[in-house]
Amino acid sequence: MNIDLTGKVAFVTGGSKGIGRSIADVLLDCGAKVAIMARGQSDLDKAVSELEGRRPGNALGVQGDVSSYEQLASAVQRTVEHFGGLHLAVNNAGIAGKPGLLHAIGPENWRQVLGVNLDGVAWAMIAEIQEMVKAGGGSIVNVASVEAHTILKQFPAYVASKHALIGLTKATAADYAGLGIRINSVSPGVIRTPLTMAAGQKEVTDRLAARIPLARLGEPDEIARAVVFLLSDLSSYTTGTDLVVDGAFLLRE
Repeated sequence: MNIDLTGKVAFVTGGSKGIGRSIADVLLDCGAKVAIMARGQSDLDKAVSELEGRRPGNALGVQGDVSSYEQLASAVQRTVEHFGGLHLAVNNAGIAGKPGLLHAIGPENWRQVLGVNLDGVAWAMIAEIQEMVKAGGGSIVNVASVEAHTILKQFPAYVASKHALIGLTKATAADYAGLGIRINSVSPGVIRTPLTMAAGQKEVTDRLAARIPLARLGEPDEIARAVVFLLSDLSSYTTGTDLVVDGAFLLRE
């Protein structure tokens, strides 16, 4: 992308694979220093090694669970200590949870999904904003979903978490605009990632993909480019906005 992020430090949750990894790639290509957080140590190590191979000294990996505020705050602090500040953040980590009716899948699934998809974003933003205030401003993008604008049957916790995420994004965008912190979201459609193609999920993905007007799945880098646009000064007058990148998924018959 023809965007210059030289001198900027970025933090990406869920950054070891899928959409998060593509976001890290694009940020690095645009000149930013990038810290990625993920739960799986082996995937994290592999991603950081590949990023460092492209631009040595510009990538950092931090293992942790976004549903823990303590682990998120520690990850952000390590990023600041390692790179000297924080200017950009992408809260991308998310899970779909188990399919099923609300009463059947029970409270454990609800708590797990909301803990990652909503609490995890709020916890991240608390830590990120504290550092961006010190830096004099910044830009945050939360990764939502087209399911923030519609519903996906038998995924009530996922749908609820993404609807709430849009509300969180808009509310905080208004609150922090005066401090020079822009907060937006991107709502991906059906994207080809390890999550959407995993066993037990691929059947849902295939069913949805068959009805996309552009007649194909989206690719992670197509979401990454939208995210980095919103992070950059090209969108300097944009805050509190959700950018839908879905191949017209929401317009399907």
